[in-house]
Amino acid sequence: MSNTIKKALMYGAGSIGRGFLGQLFYASGYETCFIDVDDALVNHLNNEGQYVITIAKDYGYESQSIGNIRALNGRNTKGVSHEIAGCDIMATALGISILPVIANIIAAGIDERFITTKGAPLDIIVCENISDSGNHLRSLVRPYIKNKKYFEENIGFVSASVGRMVPVGTDSDSSEIIVESYNKLPIDADALKTDVSGLKNFFPVTPFAVEKYKKYFMHNMSHSIVAYMGFIKGYKYISEAMEDESIRSIADKALEESINAISKFFQIEKQPLRDYATDLLNRYSNTYLKDTVIRVGRDPKRKLQSKDRLTGSANFCLTQEIAAEYILYGIAAAFCFNVPGDVSAPEIIEYLKNNGIEEAITKYTGISAQSTMFAKIYKIYSIIKK
Repeated sequence: MSNTIKKALMYGAGSIGRGFLGQLFYASGYETCFIDVDDALVNHLNNEGQYVITIAKDYGYESQSIGNIRALNGRNTKGVSHEIAGCDIMATALGISILPVIANIIAAGIDERFITTKGAPLDIIVCENISDSGNHLRSLVRPYIKNKKYFEENIGFVSASVGRMVPVGTDSDSSEIIVESYNKLPIDADALKTDVSGLKNFFPVTPFAVEKYKKYFMHNMSHSIVAYMGFIKGYKYISEAMEDESIRSIADKALEESINAISKFFQIEKQPLRDYATDLLNRYSNTYLKDTVIRVGRDPKRKLQSKDRLTGSANFCLTQEIAAEYILYGIAAAFCFNVPGDVSAPEIIEYLKNNGIEEAITKYTGISAQSTMFAKIYKIYSIIKK
């Protein structure tokens, strides 16, 4: 598009929207319009015209003002559609449960865009915690589209791998948020319809599947292991757990298991994956981030599912004939995550009390009681359970 001021639309003004994408758009010279249904937040962003992120560096905190912004209430559906029609780049960070609710609004904006821009292309960067997030959102939007040809040829639904950790928002100031310094965003190069070279720290990658496996089976997997093992030992923060050499060693060895499997599956070198693993462990050790084991470990039921970070990593290693000895520590430890206020931990703990660990392993992981993995998880659980 030929606008003098480049416009970005950020659908979702939460921790990732403001704490990650907003920063990247601002650094790239874009005016960003945030879409959110939080009236207080929308009003605050419009009144201030900026917000502050606090970056947790290795040596302390550094504040950065993110300007050139405005906000629009998501309930103003016509206004949102108009913003979609006129923007140069768009991103979502809403949570997968919200995507079906706004699919028709996105479609209306795309149809309006076809008319008002004479068919200008648009990329939608989909920052949602689901596998193949780009195609998922595309499938939700497509049924509402009137001009299917324009949609298929000119609208990119681009999966992104969000690796930045944004653990803490301050309750006293709805505009401020704490983030880590890591701010790279790998995106699916094959899904792009526009030139994104002007966007700082956006890294188009092909095949994007490598990034997906790294995110789920390295980052998410090892982070969960540190959280669950840390919880068992009574640590509050992830950084405290990382100071425990036994926990760090288990996480490191679990990462090596995934590295071997990913390297074999994609036929790629191990050293770049090992460099990524080393960086992850160093980032977990950031004492200034104040990331808690309870936040990282939340919802163990989801994390134990057969295709998710823990059991999914172990199953993936199995398909590549790689022994997953240390990943299994994370699976066993997840059954010890006794947090009353958690979304799913109480269910698991109650099931354990009534049925025992053997039935719980099969129920929540899908791993067969006759498998070697099952026996190893049972043995580890018996050792680490207090």
